[in-house]
Amino acid sequence: MHKLMSVPAVWLGWILSRLVLARLIIADPTPFGDVHYYHFGLFGPDPTAMTEYPDAGVWPVRLLAWLTTPEITAFLAGFMVMCLLIDAAVLALLLRYRRERRFVAGWFWVFFGVATGHVLWLRLDLFPGVLVAGAAALLLTRPVLGAAVLAGAAAVKLWPAVLAAGLVGGLRRAGTWLRVGAFFGSLLVLAGITWATSGFDRLLSPLTYQGDRGIQIESLAATPFLIAAHEDPEAYWRGYAASKSFEIHGPGTDMAVQVADWAMLVVLAFAVYWAVWQLLDDRWHPRPTVAFMLLVILLLMVTNKVFSPQYIVWIGPLLAVCLTMTRSRLVSAMAVLAVVAAALGLYVFPFHYTPIWEDPVNATTAIAVLALRNVVIVVLTVLAALWLVHETRAQHTNRPRSRRASSATSTPPTP
Repeated sequence: MHKLMSVPAVWLGWILSRLVLARLIIADPTPFGDVHYYHFGLFGPDPTAMTEYPDAGVWPVRLLAWLTTPEITAFLAGFMVMCLLIDAAVLALLLRYRRERRFVAGWFWVFFGVATGHVLWLRLDLFPGVLVAGAAALLLTRPVLGAAVLAGAAAVKLWPAVLAAGLVGGLRRAGTWLRVGAFFGSLLVLAGITWATSGFDRLLSPLTYQGDRGIQIESLAATPFLIAAHEDPEAYWRGYAASKSFEIHGPGTDMAVQVADWAMLVVLAFAVYWAVWQLLDDRWHPRPTVAFMLLVILLLMVTNKVFSPQYIVWIGPLLAVCLTMTRSRLVSAMAVLAVVAAALGLYVFPFHYTPIWEDPVNATTAIAVLALRNVVIVVLTVLAALWLVHETRAQHTNRPRSRRASSATSTPPTP
């Protein structure tokens, strides 16, 4: 066991696991479809392609296109190599921590990556996931820089903007305004670059795109309707919608859309409540903030009427950072469940995805696995809430008031 807790052992595990991942991609290259879409968005004739993504979110593929030229094979290979390098960089940074927990985090990343499957290397969601994890790690030592990195994540994928509520501390603390100022200042700079290079309409396109959409078949809201479609497939339409995702429509789905929309508003209200509470209570500390970030990400996944296969990538890098900073059994349990959820998602997509919407009557196992994946995500969310409560109580109980208040501008001791 001791030999496994070494840098060479973790790197060897990573290499072997990524060879397995490469074999999985060769076995079913269907997920290359999104990379083809990125290529079409850059070189095709449709000017609206990829406008559903924030402009900063497609900067990596623009850079890649500049390096590989329009040749499609080079672009596809280059995209995989780009994500592989980021994947390796995550592990390298985790192993630089001067704590024993770095090996636990490293092994988690090894297993999570291969369990996630194709979407780790064939989607853009690795970029915001890594940026959020980097922001969380920096909050422990350089919170102002961490806030700026979080702004970069928000510019790339929008949803990390909700996490900025965790940057708020005491009203009279300079640290509060430094963090918040760094976030909004960096966000304005990035927005200005988009405005200057791509126009004001491109700045707003991700906010206006797909405003009216149904429930995607992998979302938690869609689970009961998929089960109903298994019993009565004629009652539900399943297929590729204008939202560029596979949706399900039928009895009860309109109400489910409304419930999901309201649930999302509740999550946003919770983020606002957290910010106001921290502003008035003057007890900001990075550890509860990281726990808050993890919970909010999971809540966004649970309440969203869209749950694309790649969304699981959002939590992996952040959980790896959490493993480096705590020995909490709650975090360890979440890490295990995240790997399980990723593996269940891999079973569904790409290997058994088509039968779910095309022939649900004969997709019993695939629908059951998808439902189980969603249950695991709910359990993960509950554990994240418990961890946030634990971290909040621990920091408020164990630290004198004066030290808690000063944590807004100083680095806390590592437990």
